[in-house]
Amino acid sequence: MSLAAKVPHFHYVDEINCNALVELKTSFQKNNPYPDVKHTFLPILVKSLSMALTKYPSLNSCFKEDSMEVIFKGSHNIGVAMATPNGLVVPNIKNVQSLSILQVSFQSYDCFMHTLLFR
Repeated sequence: MSLAAKVPHFHYVDEINCNALVELKTSFQKNNPYPDVKHTFLPILVKSLSMALTKYPSLNSCFKEDSMEVIFKGSHNIGVAMATPNGLVVPNIKNVQSLSILQVSFQSYDCFMHTLLFR
């Protein structure tokens, strides 16, 4: 059995009204002092995921098979696949639980620019 087959997976689907989310993104873009940084839904969703991990910490845990214990992770390090002109990259945004949505945007942007410059 491969290690990937041992990783617990789950799938969840729901339908939500995103009008407030659209307004929030629009307000970020209107009040944007950094014209190079484009505000998208992604940082808002990453921060929302971090908030959900705070509420449901078992989703941010791992099972240590040898000692039969669950290890709860303290940090929310979230990777998100991004398509760039130089290929697919997956920035790992560290400690999302302590970042604002704007800081998540900057870290995503920095990773994107780093990929363009150094590949």
